Amino acid sequence: MKESFLATLLIIASVLSVSAAEIHFYAGAGLRQPVDQLIEDFQEKTGHRVLADYDGGGRLLARIIASGRGDLFMPGAFFYIEKLKDRGMIWSWQPVVHHTPVIAVNKSSTKKVTKFEDLAKPGVRLALGDPKAMAFGRTAFKILERSGLKPRIVANVVVYGGTVKQLALYVAQGYVDASIVGRSDAFQFRDRVEMIPIPSAYFEAETVAVAVLTTALAREAATALQDFVSSPKAINVFQKFGFLPLE
Repeated sequence: MKESFLATLLIIASVLSVSAAEIHFYAGAGLRQPVDQLIEDFQEKTGHRVLADYDGGGRLLARIIASGRGDLFMPGAFFYIEKLKDRGMIWSWQPVVHHTPVIAVNKSSTKKVTKFEDLAKPGVRLALGDPKAMAFGRTAFKILERSGLKPRIVANVVVYGGTVKQLALYVAQGYVDASIVGRSDAFQFRDRVEMIPIPSAYFEAETVAVAVLTTALAREAATALQDFVSSPKAINVFQKFGFLPLE
């Protein structure tokens, strides 16, 4: 009888631990608005607790490798997930949306910058992402290489940012005239920022994906959150913040 009672207690404890898991979620800084909304909804529906850690993809990658901890990883570019796949640290992954680069121009600078080539004009003040720290730093430098204007554009850079949100703020606040950011980031500041398209020959849109890490302690709960943030409902949330669906 005593053994049966103890067994029942162990089963209840096990069920409670599954139903109230703690999930450590590494996510790109540029994804914060939709991810925050989705996390809140997920927590209400499941009772799980999600600890979100937002930063540039390169910084998050370094943190995961150094700590050997974490449940989910959702950077702004698939490149960082591939790096962890090569190390055997990805359990599974799901594609979610495109992270499309655009030129964000402060509305007071729209006469200076009307097209991509204007980024090379003398006197234009630019912010770019640090390619070692963030997805859009890597993307921007690929774009500059393909354009053939890299030396002239880099000469106009007055500041490098560690996250795409920093870049968008630099433009919105008028600290610089323009930057290459995600469409969603320019969309967030559309009252102060104009979006100019980048020639399609210069880039491929980054794929935002969400991956369960092999270090996940609550894999069942982490997989449930992975499914939740890659669902059609979640993609609609991302679209409201300026992200584009996968083709």
